[in-house]
Amino acid sequence: MAEAVDPEAPVERKLPAPLWWSVLSGLLLLVAVVGYTVWTGLWTATGVYLEDFVSYVATGRAVRAGQPLFEPGVSHLPMIGGTFKYTPFAAGVFVALSVVPQLLLPMVALLGNLFALLAVVWIALGKQGYAPDHGRVAATAALTALALPLQPVLMNFTVGQVNLILVLLVLADLTGRDRWWSGVGVGVAAGIKLTPGFFIVYLLLARRFRAAAVAAGTFVLTVLAGFVALPHDSSVFWSANVADPSRITGTAAGAMSPENQSVRGMVSRLLGVADPSGPAWIPVAVVVALVALWIAVRAHRQGRELLAVSVVGVAMVLVTPWTWTHYWVWLVPFFVMAACGALRSRTWLPAAALVVAYLLVFGWRVSDRADVPIVGLVVLPESHPPLLQAVAHTLYLALAAVLLALAALRPGWLSPRPLKIT
Repeated sequence: MAEAVDPEAPVERKLPAPLWWSVLSGLLLLVAVVGYTVWTGLWTATGVYLEDFVSYVATGRAVRAGQPLFEPGVSHLPMIGGTFKYTPFAAGVFVALSVVPQLLLPMVALLGNLFALLAVVWIALGKQGYAPDHGRVAATAALTALALPLQPVLMNFTVGQVNLILVLLVLADLTGRDRWWSGVGVGVAAGIKLTPGFFIVYLLLARRFRAAAVAAGTFVLTVLAGFVALPHDSSVFWSANVADPSRITGTAAGAMSPENQSVRGMVSRLLGVADPSGPAWIPVAVVVALVALWIAVRAHRQGRELLAVSVVGVAMVLVTPWTWTHYWVWLVPFFVMAACGALRSRTWLPAAALVVAYLLVFGWRVSDRADVPIVGLVVLPESHPPLLQAVAHTLYLALAAVLLALAALRPGWLSPRPLKIT
């Protein structure tokens, strides 16, 4: 008896998978990882390699020792201001790192970020409709190798940040099948770093009410878990102004720094004010958020969930009061979408635009600061002409504007509709 075929079932696209390409993509990934190990040698010599990861380990040890985490002058953790920057729940998560043997910690940081990057690329390719076959494996290896030297990705690896893992949590959660537990990943990510809570707003506007409730409920559970495990630290953290940028930077001033690639940073640089008032930048951030959410909801209704979630991710880092350049790993899903769009295109223009954007975001070594290599055109130092600096220091914001415009005007180029059996 013939098997019935669902006329609405999506058809999976195929990526090329000749033997030479599979071998080449694997070698490309190997070269990228080896090149990164050489890069780590430059940073290790400065004594600041994996500085954020080291602070996570120190936080886990402080929790086990019963030491305070959030009190300036009392907490003495190896980070800005001596205090922990994430939630009490995150501090509890980092306890797991405190029991890992010291010699294995660098490997844990490398493999954790490498796995997250591979998984993000794999998921993004899957949401472009590509089958989980040899072609997708080869493309995942190649695109991961190309993404690793991008400045936001490279800095996440170099300082040992968690942003790639948070992107993975959100993408895996929201772009898969809509199940009863959809939203848990968003809730956990928000429980660690707060900013992913922005996705709950998107879920509400997209009328994914169950996922929004699960995400909000999961976040509340992380807060309660923090109070149960660390009652004093939780009281200190949640009674303070958790939205205050100085909680992250150690000072209210300095928003003009090119490392602050947020709307607030852009306004600060335009006005020449180190600490712009709320009325100067919040209305701009609200407009950006509303426009991005409208684009995302429309993409969701068109069945382009990867594009919708990625737009929300970019909007999230745009409206955060302080956005370090390593927050911009939300460019990775767009990188995958653009690469797939260039592959589908019958002209060379999309590929040329992708190459230009790639070179702009590449981790070029632009200077050294106290023997620490500084990478990325976006943080071009003061030794360059002022006009060139001004252009470079708006690089990620300008790129975000282009991506949002593409998502609004040409969504099919970035994220095609699923093919259907006819």
